[in-house]
Amino acid sequence: MNILIIEDEKRNYNRLKHLLEEIDAAFHIEGPLASIAESVEWLQTHPAPDLILADIRLSDGLSFDALRQTAVSSPVIFTTAYDEYAIQAFKFNSFDYLLKPVKGDELASAIDKVRRQYLTATGGEELRQLLEYMRRNNYRYRERFLLPYRDGYVSVQVKDISHIALVEHNTQLYMNNGTVETVRYSLDELEKQLNPDEFFRANRQFLIRIDSILSVNNWFNSKLKVHLKKYPDAEIIVSRERAAALKEWLDR
Repeated sequence: MNILIIEDEKRNYNRLKHLLEEIDAAFHIEGPLASIAESVEWLQTHPAPDLILADIRLSDGLSFDALRQTAVSSPVIFTTAYDEYAIQAFKFNSFDYLLKPVKGDELASAIDKVRRQYLTATGGEELRQLLEYMRRNNYRYRERFLLPYRDGYVSVQVKDISHIALVEHNTQLYMNNGTVETVRYSLDELEKQLNPDEFFRANRQFLIRIDSILSVNNWFNSKLKVHLKKYPDAEIIVSRERAAALKEWLDR
């Protein structure tokens, strides 16, 4: 059985590879492919694998874009954090979804399902249904982040974020409880992923959440200064060019 792994984190790839080798030493494992561009190129120049293990969020976007671009017919098991409703849809379409860190018994069960249902049937139609579902629901804004924590992961809710800042080339979530979490997304990426009714791009350094704002004051040269409830020492200055947009955003 030829298995392709699409995953942009080396440690996650190593874990999947180890689990697969434990399940069946005869598996032929390809990858990892860490981006949409790399995945598209591989899928266009190689025979279709028997199975694809794909992280949804890659360094340059979402992996189902690569699958849709190449019209791949291979069954797919997704191994990432995503929306609960999508999870239900995946299972309805007989595909599987495994939360990280992936457990060996869950992976073995998912592969057994693939063997029984897709290698002997027309799995391509189910894949097309799944990709179409994901395309239709791609408008859903991010609701949580799955972050590494000790030897596992912890889920952080978007509603618990005060603001997001770029600090020394690191994107950091400033939580309402006073903790700070680092994520691997840029502010430009997060600006697209987060609900624009709740988050405003104040400048190159800050994304602010509407419920975290204490007050807004006039500043020099027609700029505005934003004061936050939980972080009164934060220096968030909105440029003259962005000031009108902030006022409009707050006055909806």
